[in-house]
Amino acid sequence: MHPIKAMVTLKQFEALDIRVGTIRSLRVSDTQPDFLVLSIVFEDFQQSVFLDWKETRFEYEEIIGKQALILLNVPGIVAGTTGRVLELGTRDRLMPVLACPEHPIPDGSRLS
Repeated sequence: MHPIKAMVTLKQFEALDIRVGTIRSLRVSDTQPDFLVLSIVFEDFQQSVFLDWKETRFEYEEIIGKQALILLNVPGIVAGTTGRVLELGTRDRLMPVLACPEHPIPDGSRLS
């Protein structure tokens, strides 16, 4: 079992901008061929976020149209980008899956 990480303060947690967005499209990156580029729609804006599932989840197209939790105010996995898709499994060497709401909610909704 993996040990629990160090405690963060409530203020640190509240500083994270985690929102629900719908994955509208994805493609293999032109500049980083090991990564996927997801186009994610929020309530009033759209953002591209990189995801490194290309080699670990072969049917990655099935996530198009699904909602996911996105951490917007952190560096991305590719230098010079921002935002991370919240996912489960990757660090434990399992097939990655999205962290997502249990039923559809409005795009742009914030995690609290």
